[in-house]
Amino acid sequence: MTDVAQSFAATFVDELAAHGVEFACVSPGSRSAPVAMALQRHPRIKVIVHIDERCGSFFAVGLGKATGKPALVLTTSGTAAAELHAAVVEASYSRTPLIVVTADRPPELQGVGANQAIDQQHLFGSAVRWFVDPGVPVEMPNAARVWRRLAARAVAEAESGPVHVNLPFREPLVPPPGQVPTAEAAPAQSMTGGRLLPNQAQVASLASALQRSQRPLLVAGEIREGERLAPALHRLGLPLLAEPTSQLRRSEAGAVVESYEALLRAGWSLQHGPDLVIRIGATPTSRVMNRWLAAAAAPTFLIDPDRAWRDEDHVATNVMVCDPQPLLEALPVPDRSAWREQWVSAGKRATAAIAATMVSTPMHEGHVVRALSSRMPDPGQVFIGSSMPIRAADSFWPLARPQQRFFGNRGASGIDGLVSTGLGVATGRDAVPTVLLLGDLSLYHDMNGLWALQRHGIRATLVVCDNNGGGVFNFLPQAEHLDVFEEIFATPLGLDLSQVARLYGLVYSPVSDRSGLEPAIADAIAAPTPTMVVVRFKREDSVNGHRLCWEAAASALKG
Repeated sequence: MTDVAQSFAATFVDELAAHGVEFACVSPGSRSAPVAMALQRHPRIKVIVHIDERCGSFFAVGLGKATGKPALVLTTSGTAAAELHAAVVEASYSRTPLIVVTADRPPELQGVGANQAIDQQHLFGSAVRWFVDPGVPVEMPNAARVWRRLAARAVAEAESGPVHVNLPFREPLVPPPGQVPTAEAAPAQSMTGGRLLPNQAQVASLASALQRSQRPLLVAGEIREGERLAPALHRLGLPLLAEPTSQLRRSEAGAVVESYEALLRAGWSLQHGPDLVIRIGATPTSRVMNRWLAAAAAPTFLIDPDRAWRDEDHVATNVMVCDPQPLLEALPVPDRSAWREQWVSAGKRATAAIAATMVSTPMHEGHVVRALSSRMPDPGQVFIGSSMPIRAADSFWPLARPQQRFFGNRGASGIDGLVSTGLGVATGRDAVPTVLLLGDLSLYHDMNGLWALQRHGIRATLVVCDNNGGGVFNFLPQAEHLDVFEEIFATPLGLDLSQVARLYGLVYSPVSDRSGLEPAIADAIAAPTPTMVVVRFKREDSVNGHRLCWEAAASALKG
């Protein structure tokens, strides 16, 4: 007779698969054996093993970002479960689907000093959308219905962020050899979801503001499925400041302004302030933009379907909780062609000036971004690391091609787990080439994540900006405190990254001058073996190179 724990696990996993769960990131452990074995044996779920639980959890976050569906991450009890916390926080703040399943000791082993038993109740606090501990599986009437509903609800609750299912098990944890548990049958659980449509008052309010406005401006931060908004934005024909992870920095979205960071840094922007701002998506990455928008003090409509109040400068005058697509589609189309042309033309002039200047400036992150953008396939996808890479992409990536997509961990914006998240993205959309654009500190912080490349045959290329430390701090006031700066802020690693590549079976491709950038990136993307392109430059050169680009753009805008 099959143990009830085995029946529960098989039934629970089967219902997860029925609701579209395709991937499970599993770290080895004894207490989680019933669920791990059920996952491995299920024909519709791909199990991806990770020795490091933190790597596995961030990998699952990447899968969720790429597919829009929750991946499952499974650990045993104890500190293994605690390792997931950082990834849960990122998933929560980026609204990424994720199902966290932690095995646990039964109640009689809690609080009595039992091995590997910690308090896992509400382990992740407010970071999860839903927490449940159904107790040790027991035989009961309608058990299959109860177990299947548990799985169905986990998938439903995970639509906009992580859920935590804590499962205590008693021994025995595995069935006798040769016995394979089967899922208990029960009527299928049906789930339907939807988007929150705008009401007439919301449409009328924004439409009225738009008709009165002479200088309206669209701003797009990171948006999941942002590309579906492109036709509506194109129809409006308003100047659009879109960062790459919005999926809207493309001609299909209409009047996209190139090099807007340069415009906002120049005096030009002071004479071209908006009298209406329509914001969609997450808070923009650019501090310069956020400060400029705050100073503009224009009426600001924040379209926020997640009720997240992403308005750190407290400038939003209207927060609209609804799906942005039907709201934008319902708006009138004002003729603001002259205003639009001012922004679009200025962006093109700034872009040309920056490109001309970069021919002679010291190599910095901008060169890496421009080289990658010119060689990135279409379709293709880029996972952009935090700190300097995401800022460089925001400043220097030109208009994207139609089927290029951009991802990043912009929920909590940490440098932890970036390798694993990027490889999760690559696995979730494995039909297209994937490039991870990272800094050397981010690579080091999640070096264990590279193990998955060879273990699971993942197709991906790494492009690493190696400035021997935390380059972003050179742009901050901390850089002026020379007596402590290098030791506690810049934190130079002094690592030979070729040894990292060798350890994890990657081809190592070093680049130290501008002429070698594009060929190295092109060869790496085309290579059959995962390749790490490492671009070496000095942090001081990065600061000077950025300054020269901004000065060139400002000069061009005066002419």
